Amino acid sequence: MDPLVEWDWADCIYFAVTILTGIGVLAIGWQIIGERNARHREFENMYVQRYWDISSRMPSRFVHGHVDYVPNNAERNALCDYLLLCEDELDLREQGFITDQTWHIWMSGIVFALRDPQLIKLAQGFPSERLDNFKALIEDPRIEFDPLKRTKLRRWWTGLS
Repeated sequence: MDPLVEWDWADCIYFAVTILTGIGVLAIGWQIIGERNARHREFENMYVQRYWDISSRMPSRFVHGHVDYVPNNAERNALCDYLLLCEDELDLREQGFITDQTWHIWMSGIVFALRDPQLIKLAQGFPSERLDNFKALIEDPRIEFDPLKRTKLRRWWTGLS
């Protein structure tokens, strides 16, 4: 009997168990990546809620894109909170806590906000050690800016893409 041509029942069972084990390992890996992605989304939702809380206090002229306004004290506080939120978002992205999909949405909003001279004036009034990333973005406002320096494979593995 040629061992390469004929399989007995033990060989068939061994082969089936090997295939099922491989499928199981792949399924576990997929679950781990899915769990990481869900954890990122939950974390991002906290910042989305913070954004909506701040935006309800923002000057309507800012929200609608008008540039010729003078904010009152409450509106100035809301704009400061928005600047701090933007800086937090930039920091969190740099540290790998924000997914690629969410980052593209947030970044387009940040770049749009950079068109507002009142916001830029307010940002430049912050102490020099505050708003480092936001101030750097004022100097070079590119929509494709991404503070996260990771490869696509590492982004995928950590659930960011």
